[in-house]
Amino acid sequence: MGTGNDAEGIEALVDGVRTGVPGAADRLFALLYEDFRDQARMLLRIGPRHTLCTTELVNETWLRLSGRSLSIENRLHFFHLAGRAMRQLLIDRARHRDAEKRGDGAQALTLRAAADVAADEPFDVLALDRVMSELVGVDPALAELAHLHLFAGLDMAEIAELRGVSERTVFRDWRTARMFLLRFIAETA
Repeated sequence: MGTGNDAEGIEALVDGVRTGVPGAADRLFALLYEDFRDQARMLLRIGPRHTLCTTELVNETWLRLSGRSLSIENRLHFFHLAGRAMRQLLIDRARHRDAEKRGDGAQALTLRAAADVAADEPFDVLALDRVMSELVGVDPALAELAHLHLFAGLDMAEIAELRGVSERTVFRDWRTARMFLLRFIAETA
């Protein structure tokens, strides 16, 4: 997310939101709207069939973000908040769906990097949430990286830039996080 847009423009709008410039939040959302749609489309495509469409997921994400006073520290924090809001929406919908089905027919979890996921390969959002929570307990930095990549839709170069580290470091950390997530999934399946 954010690859198609000017990082300085995003940073300026994030600063505007942080300092209370009127309309900055709406301009930031408008600037990132297509990136949000791309990420929502990917998440909806690889997950179990949702009642949400891409536009609804993006708009509900923005409503959750803008419905509270946005206290944004920087660009990294904004993407983290956006990814968390999108993740929480998917979790809420999955819980609602599972409550209706009472757990019958829940699909198995498979986890891959966004670029590795086939269009018809489902994953269980609730199981992914449990795995992500487990990773937070083990290594919060790796959990943040996985969150930014899987839910905020940032690629490794963007994460490296936001964290102020090399892409090589981010790739190494992603491999570690991914191995943990896959191992935990295998053990709980």
